[in-house]
Amino acid sequence: MSELGHRLGEGFDDADPGGAAEPSATRVPSEAVARADLLRSRHAVFGDARPEAVRFAHQLARAIAEKPAPGERVPGGAAVPEAADPRPVRLVEPPRPVGTDTEHAAPTDPGGAFPRVLPVLRDAAFGSAPPAPLPEGTRPPVAPGGLGVVPLPTAPSLVCDRSERVLRVNPAFLRLAGRNLDDPEHGPLGRRLPQLVVGPDADARLVRGDGSLVRVRVIRWELPGDLHAVLLVELGEQTAADLAREADRRWTAELERMARVGTWTYELSTATLTRSETLQELYRSVGIAADGAPGRAGAHGGPVEGEQVALLCQSLRSGARTFDHHVELRLPGDRMLSCRAEVERAADGTPVRLVGVVRDVSTQRQADARVRSSGQRFADLMSLVPAGIGLIDGSGRLVDANPALCALLDVPLERLRGIPATALTAEPDGIEPDRNTQVSGDGLPGWLRRVPPGARHAYRIDALPMLRGDGTRVWCEVGVSVSLSDDGGAFWLVVCTDIGERRRAAELLRSAGTIDELTRLPNRTAALELVDRLLTGAGRDRVALVCGDLDDFARVNSSLGHEAGDDLLITLAGRLQRELPFGCTAARLSGDEFVVICADHGEAGGPDGLARTVADLLRATVTVHGRPVHLTASVGLATPAPTGEVRAADLLRFAEVAMHEAKRQCRGGIRMATDGVVRSATRQLELEAELRAAIADDRLLLEYQPVVGPDGVVLSAEALIRWPHPERGMISPADFLPVAQRGGLLRDMDLWVLRTAAREAASWPAHHERRIAVAVNLAGLLPGDVDFLAAVTAAVTDAGLAWDQLVLELVETSLVALPPHALAAMAELVERGVRFAVDDFGTGYSSLARLKELPAQTVKVDRAFVTGVGTDPADFAVARAVVDMARAMGRTTVAEGVETAEQFHVLRGIGVDAYQGWLFARSLPAEAIRELLASGRLPTPAAAIGA
Repeated sequence: MSELGHRLGEGFDDADPGGAAEPSATRVPSEAVARADLLRSRHAVFGDARPEAVRFAHQLARAIAEKPAPGERVPGGAAVPEAADPRPVRLVEPPRPVGTDTEHAAPTDPGGAFPRVLPVLRDAAFGSAPPAPLPEGTRPPVAPGGLGVVPLPTAPSLVCDRSERVLRVNPAFLRLAGRNLDDPEHGPLGRRLPQLVVGPDADARLVRGDGSLVRVRVIRWELPGDLHAVLLVELGEQTAADLAREADRRWTAELERMARVGTWTYELSTATLTRSETLQELYRSVGIAADGAPGRAGAHGGPVEGEQVALLCQSLRSGARTFDHHVELRLPGDRMLSCRAEVERAADGTPVRLVGVVRDVSTQRQADARVRSSGQRFADLMSLVPAGIGLIDGSGRLVDANPALCALLDVPLERLRGIPATALTAEPDGIEPDRNTQVSGDGLPGWLRRVPPGARHAYRIDALPMLRGDGTRVWCEVGVSVSLSDDGGAFWLVVCTDIGERRRAAELLRSAGTIDELTRLPNRTAALELVDRLLTGAGRDRVALVCGDLDDFARVNSSLGHEAGDDLLITLAGRLQRELPFGCTAARLSGDEFVVICADHGEAGGPDGLARTVADLLRATVTVHGRPVHLTASVGLATPAPTGEVRAADLLRFAEVAMHEAKRQCRGGIRMATDGVVRSATRQLELEAELRAAIADDRLLLEYQPVVGPDGVVLSAEALIRWPHPERGMISPADFLPVAQRGGLLRDMDLWVLRTAAREAASWPAHHERRIAVAVNLAGLLPGDVDFLAAVTAAVTDAGLAWDQLVLELVETSLVALPPHALAAMAELVERGVRFAVDDFGTGYSSLARLKELPAQTVKVDRAFVTGVGTDPADFAVARAVVDMARAMGRTTVAEGVETAEQFHVLRGIGVDAYQGWLFARSLPAEAIRELLASGRLPTPAAAIGA
């Protein structure tokens, strides 16, 4: 270790081995480096002592030097005898390597032995006087190694054997421990040391006779005869500052452990290397020996950090301007450590120490490798997919194509690359021009559309004439998807499927109009005609309709191509035709939706049995293009009512409603069309239309719930939407918000709330001489929208609201994978004064890296954790972790749903900054919140007790 940073030795004259090195004429070392070289020279003369041996010698020398003066009385009344000053002695022999001498190894030191004490040190510390006389008739005790001839120092000390059984103590120990040698129950002799001293040696506790504890430091060394001495140094009790520093150290270590980061320091003045606990854990976890296993650590078999220390020390000697160094250490098993070190200087610029950070970047490198592998898999997939695939850049030129597209167009890849997209399509047969083949002003064909950010980025063209190399045309079904390249530019991914045969078959069947052109099953029109005939017959009460829709069928088209999806639908259609019970007819309604019409459900096992049969036929593993695809289907069943007339269209609608209800509940579910299901679907549709009209006619209203500090001062108020229905009364948000989500009304509702809240908050009076902010929840208007910044700007400026009076709350699930333009919009609003809050934190993805990157100033602890924070240890742990993490990142915290004083006190104890809930106030109408702000503070449990 003493050689760290001095292996090269450049810039110094080594002619004088006994003194400090002289600087060269051209390179002047810093004072710290000179001190390190001086220490190196001393090590060369006196031996390479371990740090623990040096510390032991220093502590023991201080214990001897600080003995009471001769004649001075120590506690207990004993006087210190006259003694001559000890002559200078060499305190400790250099420690022997582990395993070479185990004669004096302490049983409690698994890493080696105590420093070996020289005889001159033992005589200087304990003297060589004979043991004190024993009472008459008492035989001297026999102890290994001559225990009786070892006097103990005046400090609290004791002697133990190899099993740590206490053989002898001095009066100072008896006074400190509050024990008596004559006490058979509490006397120290014969007890094992761990019964008297507990805890680590650096901060142990001495168990007194009355059971109380004394904080001590333990110093051990070996004695002849398999004995070792133990000296106790009394320490003061830990102060609040010590506890705070220890807590900070633990939190820092925990954060480093979570981030897989460790740190080390190298003191230039003492050539001492110190590693953090997390770094040692990191080294152990990756399986390397930090202190020099050959081939696993430094280049010379030294510590892992040795190379960086040596290079930086050499830079300091040579006067170079390089003050940091970075290297990546590759380990077996695809593991990698990033090691970065730099020079830390004092205020006057003098180098003091080297500071290093070691980070485990294995996961990051593995992620990079996965990205490369993913790109290769994409290329392999393109070559295997039977449909033609092409990549077109932002200028409209083809940059790559798979073999299927080259074969489809009968053009080699070398000729395809670089041609414009306009040259890929042919003119249609019709007299009227086709907009898909027209060229726009920017040189792109009509079928290649520029999609604005945030809009749907995929579309399909059912039929497009493509131009082959020989000048003929081939009709293709074209799927187009817009994506972003690594540099942020847009490109088109085009999938072309030859539909020539399908078009010819469709021409033959178009006149009939009753057969599905893909599956050859009856279509919707034919199915309705069949149901109408059955409902007008004598057995109408035995008619049953079963609608089945494949779950997540789009993934087949997107991953395997539309041709593969068509093949799968054809396979399922054939299976239905072959295996349905007698009297049942299968039809394809649209897309991946089928209907089974049963003339007599009694012969098919009843309505429930028929529904299960259809579900089983659609639930299967089908091999498509050599790939197994597992399918499930949601099924809805409908039968005509015993009384009253029902049309075929109504019965089919009821079956589809039941099918969608089953799909909403779970994949592969079965649901029957009851009156309740039908009424619910109808009510949802009516409620959606009424909500749309209420937003447009400004018939909604806002209430506000205060957010208060511990002293009851209102800090902000959250806007909560309410819907006073003219006929149904006040409708709960839990009822109409899902309707708004399914009907695509969340964005319109967010805009209404933002404009209304900004307009009303602009007229709020000052509260305790400060403006109160209004918080608005956003669920449909999100930062990723292209007009997000413009919409917020218009609402604030039109209302005349100050920018710092607006808080925008976003649930954490809406903040995942935000594009760069969304982060830029949020940063622009923050710069103007708007604050962002992460709502319901802890219930979604809870990404720490994402929270660190977001320009959000507030984290709201969800009510799910606040409810049990006083009774549930798990809720308390989560709430405290969120608060501590937010504080470490410079965020404030708000607890939602605080309803009891116990919750308030617990949350305040873990450091929550603000509170919201019924304990302080319910949601208030606009006039009531204005009156509240004009009045005094809200009562809080803290104010009630004067805290």
